[in-house]
Amino acid sequence: MEYMDDMEFITKAKEAWTNPEIQALARRCFHKKFNCTPVIMEKVCASGRKCFHDIHYLFETEAGCPIPADACPINCVVSNFAICGIGEELCPCGVNCPRRIGECIVFTVKYKVRVWFEYFDSTCNCLEVGMASECFTRELAVPVEDIDGGCVLCNPEAVDLCIRRINLDCIRAVVVPRPEGFPRNFSPFAIELTVEKEFFALESGRSIICIPTCAKECIDLPYPISPGECIPFERESKCNDFCQETDLEPGRCAQCPPPQP
Repeated sequence: MEYMDDMEFITKAKEAWTNPEIQALARRCFHKKFNCTPVIMEKVCASGRKCFHDIHYLFETEAGCPIPADACPINCVVSNFAICGIGEELCPCGVNCPRRIGECIVFTVKYKVRVWFEYFDSTCNCLEVGMASECFTRELAVPVEDIDGGCVLCNPEAVDLCIRRINLDCIRAVVVPRPEGFPRNFSPFAIELTVEKEFFALESGRSIICIPTCAKECIDLPYPISPGECIPFERESKCNDFCQETDLEPGRCAQCPPPQP
């Protein structure tokens, strides 16, 4: 019932705003001269979002054995995700906490990737399922754009950073020969993973902002009212044809057909 009441209120508010008289008052108000009243309020200074594809390589199984050459990945899962320095997650030694650098918000994430794969085990001459996993740490930078000119902060250091994960998934896993650049003592084959991550980041702070106020009275009374004069309450009828009766002639509109005024 509460939901219906709220919807009814919103509908009534929209109807009131589209009323021609209200619109006329609003137009007159917008044409008035405004002053800027400075106030200090919490404001979003800048925001942005960015998607990342990180490619990782797993060279060993969970048991410490090399990745088999015939391994065929059948599932890949990302877990234990955390943004360092956000919420209750502390920043490990040597890892910088989230910060604004130039036009970006820079932060560090960590997560674990697990991959299950099928392979042929020659010792038992049968098909087996193996698993490989590893934890990764990545520093990322989300570009942000200032909102309405950014913020004018009394204390430039007093800003809050909000970082939210929009998407996180392992979208590809395939066995490849050891890529160039890895030491030769690594396994000749590796599972190449692609982890997709998307983030939304914003910077906020207590900023000096301008609240527009009218230099003079903003709203003119819709009708001039003389002292002692009472203007009848009236609302435009939505009916073109109607039957009208008064308390002095009850039943008039009970006739068939009802008479017109």
